[in-house]
Amino acid sequence: MSSSEETKEKIEVQNEQVEIVPYTCFTRGQIFLIFAIVIYIGFLGPMSGNIYIPALPLLQNEFKVNSTTINATVSVFMAVFSVGPLFWGLFADFGGRKILYIISISIMIAANVILAAVPSHIGALFAMRVVQAFGSSSVITLGAGTVTDITPPKHRGKAIAYFMMGPNIGPVIAPIIAGLILMKGDYWRWLFGFTAIMSGIGLFAIIIFLPETLRCIVGNYDPRWRKTEYLAVTTEKVEDIELVSEQPTTRRPSWPFFSDIGLQKPRSTSDEFKTRYPKPPKTGLKTYWQLIKCPPVLIASVSTSLLFTNYYAFSVSFAHYLARDYHLSPLKIGACYVCPGISMLVGSQVGGHLSDYLRSRWLKRHEAETFPLEYRLVLHIFGILMNTAGCIGFGFSISFHYHLALILMFSGLMAFGMTWCSNTTMTYLTELMTNKAAATIALSSFFRNVGAAISSAIIITLCDQMGVGWCFMGLGLVNIMSLVLIIYLICTGKGRQRKR
Repeated sequence: MSSSEETKEKIEVQNEQVEIVPYTCFTRGQIFLIFAIVIYIGFLGPMSGNIYIPALPLLQNEFKVNSTTINATVSVFMAVFSVGPLFWGLFADFGGRKILYIISISIMIAANVILAAVPSHIGALFAMRVVQAFGSSSVITLGAGTVTDITPPKHRGKAIAYFMMGPNIGPVIAPIIAGLILMKGDYWRWLFGFTAIMSGIGLFAIIIFLPETLRCIVGNYDPRWRKTEYLAVTTEKVEDIELVSEQPTTRRPSWPFFSDIGLQKPRSTSDEFKTRYPKPPKTGLKTYWQLIKCPPVLIASVSTSLLFTNYYAFSVSFAHYLARDYHLSPLKIGACYVCPGISMLVGSQVGGHLSDYLRSRWLKRHEAETFPLEYRLVLHIFGILMNTAGCIGFGFSISFHYHLALILMFSGLMAFGMTWCSNTTMTYLTELMTNKAAATIALSSFFRNVGAAISSAIIITLCDQMGVGWCFMGLGLVNIMSLVLIIYLICTGKGRQRKR
């Protein structure tokens, strides 16, 4: 493109000339680095929880407690991991992403260092697991918010899938790391030492390379927003036009090393900036209550939480039964977690790309219409069915002591369905509540992790009382409730679309 062609491109909107504003001014290389950082940070939270699970039988002997008590340390972690995002979400949509990243990762580092040196006292383990969970609970909320900041809606499904590679890789790699650390002895303290080192690398990357991305503070990161004479254009929301998100810009920001540390003010005080990138009302508990009263948010969050409940019931009991019934070593137990972990990765990627493809196809067939957001949830139905089949199959495979390969197959099916649905839900919610993306994801994470905390605390007891097969069959059948809720949401979507 010649220099003359690189001048301002303009379009006609209601007979007025307005400049096409790109959704983001970051280059592809800059976006790639931002994604790399948030994916890595997203990996740290689930890794903190999952690197611990293969060591549960060892820690039970080390701390001289029963299986219910040691499993409760997982439940406590998940309980705090569920409530923590509500705190981070209070500030993430107006206070900035980077400062919260720095604070939360610093807390995570401190907690892991203390856990690596904590005496063999169960009370100390519980206390520091609480702090560890609080620090690591920010990663998905802040990461999803960052992705929303720099990704236009038409690519949101793929972008969420790429980001979720981090949280989904955690359950894959963490058990293997744990197995390698524990292979030659009971070096369980190094589980936390390793996590502290990995978190330190993440903090280093955030401080040096990660810019602030919150749109009500930096807009689309165009350097011209810092100038008071920024072009005066119509207050029409041109950015919502599909074409706008694809337009290149000749005003590329230089890479901001060591930038945006601390609380940030909006880059511009102009009316144009405030119109394009309005600051949402300060989030409080009242805001969360308003989100809960929004049927689409509540239904989508509860539906995903039921699937997550099933998966964590499997995740905690998996190591227990592999050690007790199949007599596997910690390293082999860790290797067995690779199968559901890879399935989580594949489910998220396939679901995200397919979601964007279906959106694009719908828009081509209905050019004059607004895309119904609930259309993305059609994929959710297939994910629920896969998760249900995997859950029931896993339970009876353990109960009848079937071959390990069959158990791994059902565990993979369960994980695939869970992340397929999780990606769909997260994409839907970020499009539904654009100005409150982080708070909405925080609320969804709350429901999801509460279910995980409850199931991880009681699953072994339930399996002992009911039998593994019947227990997981019951969990699988609960998904019918999730299926009914999603179908209702899809069927009533057009009415809500007209109201919006």
